[in-house]
Amino acid sequence: MIEWFGENLWAAWLALTFVLAVVESFLLDLMFLMLAVGALAAMTVSLAGGAAWMQVVVGSVTALLMLGAVRPIALKHLKKGSADQLTNIDRMEGMEAQAIEAVTETAGLAEVDGDTWTARAAGNFQIEPGTTAVVESVDGATVYLRPAPSIEWNDPQTREA
Repeated sequence: MIEWFGENLWAAWLALTFVLAVVESFLLDLMFLMLAVGALAAMTVSLAGGAAWMQVVVGSVTALLMLGAVRPIALKHLKKGSADQLTNIDRMEGMEAQAIEAVTETAGLAEVDGDTWTARAAGNFQIEPGTTAVVESVDGATVYLRPAPSIEWNDPQTREA
């Protein structure tokens, strides 16, 4: 068994490459992908008949070069976009929401951008079902709402004289 493993070290490098690639698919930070490339380089040396120490050296140097030179450039290109560009829940602040059920400081549901969210009032007030509100903040899966500004047409202060 040990003789077979020594003669077929490329299989161990290939297995390590796949394990590192699977870990990378869960973490998505490009670190394990760079290590997988190093293991792939070591496998290539093994298939070419290189000694075990040469496989380790080539794999390590390749992985270090990938981590130091390629990863920073790849991350910069992947995260391209302006720093003030809002995505996901960051963009929800200020969006309109519709109360599905009464929203208080302790309970409620609201629809924001077509999705139903757990909602809480962002103060000591109640937002009635069907009322439009504005997202003040988001914490986990809960939106905190404030009443949307509106004009009271029957208010004597807003009527024309």
